[in-house]
Amino acid sequence: MRRNPAERVTCLKLTKTQKHLFAGLFTVAALLLLVGARYDLAFDKAIYQPNSLIAGVMEAICWWPLYLPVALLGAVWAFLHRDNPGLHVLGEVLLVVFFFILFAQTLAYLAKRDLLPLNGLWFTGLQLALTLLCAIAALSFASRFGKADLIRLDFIAKTGILLCVADNIVINLIKAIWARTRFDDMSATGDFSAFSAWYRPGGAGGTSFPSGHTAAACGIFLLLLLPVVFDALKPKATLLTAISLGFIALSAFCRVWIGRHFLSDTAAAAAIMSALFLLMTQNSLFAKRLVAMQQRAAEAARETATPNAG
Repeated sequence: MRRNPAERVTCLKLTKTQKHLFAGLFTVAALLLLVGARYDLAFDKAIYQPNSLIAGVMEAICWWPLYLPVALLGAVWAFLHRDNPGLHVLGEVLLVVFFFILFAQTLAYLAKRDLLPLNGLWFTGLQLALTLLCAIAALSFASRFGKADLIRLDFIAKTGILLCVADNIVINLIKAIWARTRFDDMSATGDFSAFSAWYRPGGAGGTSFPSGHTAAACGIFLLLLLPVVFDALKPKATLLTAISLGFIALSAFCRVWIGRHFLSDTAAAAAIMSALFLLMTQNSLFAKRLVAMQQRAAEAARETATPNAG
């Protein structure tokens, strides 16, 4: 006899290794903030490479994880709500509009760094082609799942969108209060008199602290929901955590490397988003949503299996 999903899944339970990795992240972030308090400016001057190819590409894509749940939701709705024309069409429209906007920003970043010498009709043509290809790929991906798994993916997508909203509220509010001037803006004029330490809000004007790109890269923490939602992926929990932290670390370093942020900007962003993710998932409200989703998925699985049983 199968156990009720509510009896076996009550919250996002971190494995022992995941707890150690998160503890390590907060510890490293704290140490980097201490180092940054004294060496932020010197460190940026030492490694500044505005023409770095890797850093330029990462600037264009490292923020994707925070916003991709919107695309996932659109693809899922296109198949989960096939009996509801309104939601079905909304899912497809959401998917296309999302990728159109995503690639407009991505290609603009690449063009800004002279990594993509396109403009005008060529730029728009590439944007449309990438939008179409990715929309088709996303729909093809979603079509492979049954209703039960689509319900699970819908849960992940909505959780990701909530994290995205929280990120934009918290990070942008702090940016407005701190008003820290960016390194590359000062470097362009050769005047670093506007530099301010990260622990002093009310700078000379700017949006350096904390790093928005690094915070957005933390959207990759959604990978940690996969082993919770899909039993087959439970053995991959540690690997997915390591991949997430590695991606965030690379994104953070590239933001400093290319001069858009200081060391402390990225450390603060990673710590803030890690805390937001844990606060969102380690509570009774999340547990109730998770249990409700698992019950719906279990019911959908039974409905799918019933015709075959006869």
